[in-house]
Amino acid sequence: MITRGSKFFYAAAVVGFVTAIVYGFLTGAAAHSGVIGVFQDGDVVNSIVGPLTFGWKGWVGDHVGYSVLMGFAAVMAALGGFSTAFRDGSADVLVAMDGRDPATATNPPVLTPVGLSYWPMAGAFGVAVSVVGLAVDTTLFWVGVVLLAIVMVSWTVRAWAERATGDQGANRELRHDLMDPLEVPVLSVLTLAVIVLCISRLLLAIPQEVAVYMIIMAAIIVFVMAFILASRPELTRTVVVSVLLVGGVVIIAAGIAGGVAGEQTGEEHGAGAAPAVVVDSASGSGAVDTLTLLAGE
Repeated sequence: MITRGSKFFYAAAVVGFVTAIVYGFLTGAAAHSGVIGVFQDGDVVNSIVGPLTFGWKGWVGDHVGYSVLMGFAAVMAALGGFSTAFRDGSADVLVAMDGRDPATATNPPVLTPVGLSYWPMAGAFGVAVSVVGLAVDTTLFWVGVVLLAIVMVSWTVRAWAERATGDQGANRELRHDLMDPLEVPVLSVLTLAVIVLCISRLLLAIPQEVAVYMIIMAAIIVFVMAFILASRPELTRTVVVSVLLVGGVVIIAAGIAGGVAGEQTGEEHGAGAAPAVVVDSASGSGAVDTLTLLAGE
């Protein structure tokens, strides 16, 4: 029996399939002698059979659009099959499939997630990094994309692990054992990449003398903040994460400002005059002419 929820997916699959057939026919006919022309020339069979056989016989016009529509139809059909197989997740049906009586069966205990999830904020951070990368550096854009992929995987695993067993402690250990070997090294590398790229954009956008003092002050601030956080174990996790997020926002803002300002030229970065070139214009006379060339000349 087709369930109510699966009917939507099946209907969407039919619409996608029919649209793909019509789209393949129209674009294929337009690429040859036109819609009217294929009927006049007797090529209407090739225009119809092509989309029906996925291009094996006949022809298909725009392969990209045809493939997207056919892919959509296939995905909708697969989701409809899953919905039918699992009976829309109906509790009564699942209890009956388990061999119990729905009238007397008791609901399993429902676990309430404990603690806050910081993955939404990490996802927002990844979106910001990707947007900055579009304007500043392609590498930074791909760093944001990888970060978003990790956020999606980790967030999904956390949602699953919170209800894996009836013991919250066991659920937490299960998640850490599964994801820590992936999250810790990858997120560390991505964080360092974001910091290096953003700070480099900022330092290249300011004069050399100012950049030296700025990076020294930044190192001092980071050291002092790390010392304060390490010496105050009573601070909650929320406070620590908030400090890290504020720091991340400041670094990304600095990277945006540096990327917009652009790199300083060699002269603006403190390049002085090139060594003087001495030209002996009168050999033996003791008179010399001195010509000074600036950098880049």
